[in-house]
Amino acid sequence: MKKRLKILKWIGMILLVLIIILLVVRLIGRLYYSRTPDGGINESMYIDVNGQEQWISIYGEDKDNPVLMNVHGGPGNSASYIDWIAFRKLTKDYTIVNWDQRNSGLTRMHDPQDTEITPELMRKDIDTVADYVLEYMNKEKLTIMGMSWGSKYAGDYAARHPEKVDTLILLSAALDEFSDDYINQAILDYTEGEIDFGTAVDTYGYELFFYFGPYDATQDIALQKKYYEGTKQALLELTEHDEKYRALLNDYEPTAYVDWYHDQSNQALEKKAVETEKNERKVLKRYGYDIFGGLFDIAKDADFSLAAAAVFNPYYSLSDWLRFRFEDYHHETVERLSVGFSLCGITDFEMPVYVLQGDKDSHCGADQKFVEQLNAPDKEIRIIKGGHASTMLHSEELAAFIHEIAEKQLKSD
Repeated sequence: MKKRLKILKWIGMILLVLIIILLVVRLIGRLYYSRTPDGGINESMYIDVNGQEQWISIYGEDKDNPVLMNVHGGPGNSASYIDWIAFRKLTKDYTIVNWDQRNSGLTRMHDPQDTEITPELMRKDIDTVADYVLEYMNKEKLTIMGMSWGSKYAGDYAARHPEKVDTLILLSAALDEFSDDYINQAILDYTEGEIDFGTAVDTYGYELFFYFGPYDATQDIALQKKYYEGTKQALLELTEHDEKYRALLNDYEPTAYVDWYHDQSNQALEKKAVETEKNERKVLKRYGYDIFGGLFDIAKDADFSLAAAAVFNPYYSLSDWLRFRFEDYHHETVERLSVGFSLCGITDFEMPVYVLQGDKDSHCGADQKFVEQLNAPDKEIRIIKGGHASTMLHSEELAAFIHEIAEKQLKSD
């Protein structure tokens, strides 16, 4: 008994020492990253935004640089716990303003509210924050950047206020709710025979058959089954030279999704659909089409350490971490903010529009179509390898893309 207590005592002491070391290392790191660059700016604050105190940070190496304001994704998924380290790589060209939206991230932890969040309120919020930033930084215009769901509100703001926006940047753009108008039309064109499989893949990529159901595009069962036959064809092409993963498709019956969708009380159909999906996910993950993945997959894809970004975060106190959670919005709020809100119908912009997209992102094909149809002084879509989060996780590629945009801005001024 005494020996066991002695061992536990030593284990406790070792753990205590490790915790102290970690806290000291964290303190040193936070002090380092909290420094203000000479001639630059490094501030964070809570500002009154339509009745709620919302968090923003402002960081730049030169106050004379143009200002870039970030609109994060979600709805409600602030990434301020790690994204700051990627944004710091952009600060040679821009002063970066990061903003935790209503009831999200540090805003929620500081001033939680139960106010019903609507598209109208979000528009008022982004208007208020942008006006505050312009006045605070003494600028006439800003560059606005939206990530994923945030791209809708960033694009909407740019279309509504061209007098305040010099450039619009969209990362992993999500143009409307769940699937895009362009995607639904593409599914319809394919299933009705307007385009063949090769044309569909050349235009929208294999992801057309991996991330979307045909149920929004058509209620015709035969057309729905044709869509999933396309899914099988895409998977067979992917695994053409991969015996191990091709074997997973031997009993693969994607039309089981349709049968079960129309008879969800049938347990035999459910079992077949679940088994089919399990094998499909294995193949998709093998070939990088598991766009969100788990935390380990996300960390593995990043070109910076997510753990270090969290530990050394200069904006998050230990108290903040104790109250931290990933999902901030209820399902009803997410649905209310997403339904009926689309960028697909907005094709005219008075400023340049630049899009950075992962090649295996479910929205890649739709976003290429979106950019193709835009009327803007300048436009470009840059495709990089990766899924939905790659545009932020591949921070060096993001920084190179942003630097090119800044160079174009300088030449146009």
